[in-house]
Amino acid sequence: MIPPKLVKLAVDFIAPILTKAINTSIEVNIFPENAKTATVIPLDKGKLDKNDISNFRPVSVLNVFSKIYELVIQEQLTKQVDQFLSPYISAYRKNYSTQHVLIRLVENWKEKLDQNFYVGALITDLSKAFDCIPHDLLIAKLSSYGFSRNSLCYINSYLKNRKQCVRINNTKSYFKEIISGVPQGSILGPILFNVSINDLFFCIKKASIFNFADDNTLSTFSESISNLKDILKSEAEENISWLKNNKMIVNSDKFQFIVLDKAKNDHTNEIIKIDNQELKAISSIKLLGVTLDDKLNFNQHVSNLCRSAANQLNALIRLKQFLTMEEKKYCLRAIS
Repeated sequence: MIPPKLVKLAVDFIAPILTKAINTSIEVNIFPENAKTATVIPLDKGKLDKNDISNFRPVSVLNVFSKIYELVIQEQLTKQVDQFLSPYISAYRKNYSTQHVLIRLVENWKEKLDQNFYVGALITDLSKAFDCIPHDLLIAKLSSYGFSRNSLCYINSYLKNRKQCVRINNTKSYFKEIISGVPQGSILGPILFNVSINDLFFCIKKASIFNFADDNTLSTFSESISNLKDILKSEAEENISWLKNNKMIVNSDKFQFIVLDKAKNDHTNEIIKIDNQELKAISSIKLLGVTLDDKLNFNQHVSNLCRSAANQLNALIRLKQFLTMEEKKYCLRAIS
């Protein structure tokens, strides 16, 4: 263990140097080049085929000094962004969570069902949304929201000329320049992503958007299923048009479609055509970790939770002879 006095001495020595460096960086509107490199590590999603790169999630490991610079900027950037950010954007914001999205969605559905409307929802799918955002378009949006010229110059410097390599075990690739997107694993990246999707909410008029990061669910209601599908199709096309105009990759073949009514009838025979893809209604969808069924009784979600809990408890039972009482308590707390 490093002696506390030595730690304090190191902090007292480094802090003034770092403070001066950060202040100078802000004054000249240049983000340090050495703080703009990342190492990407492929994280296994737990799927069987390890030869398919889509079964791995890229995780960026950034320079520690980059995080310190970003922490200084974060408070000022967040304060400015919160003045215009839609209240329906729930990701990467203080006092917001997935619960806000799910509660708003379920309560919206319950209200419309109680009024004897049909309710329909479309779950959209995007590929690498964080990596697709054009830098110039993002700067233009920040400018339209009232950011000063100095702020725009600094954020532009933060985004441009970033480089990354890929590391697998102890082998690294060459560094290559990142030409678009906001840095994943960064502090400012998620805030800038929210800015980039904020104007999406101005494009949708007849449906509601339930958003969390790159997860967007379109939901609407009507007195007839045919009109419901017409509205959902029209708004989905507006949504897709906006996404494509903003250079995002839409996976319409992975969209999901669901229909509900108060009588809890089966509507899995309904079909809607979106972006040249025919989507058949399904009986349940999984949104932000929660299974929502067309009866809105959560039976399937509860069943999935019980099955998962049973598997974890069975694993503990098999290991109980090798664990002390304290270790068993720790494991129980970890899975509860």
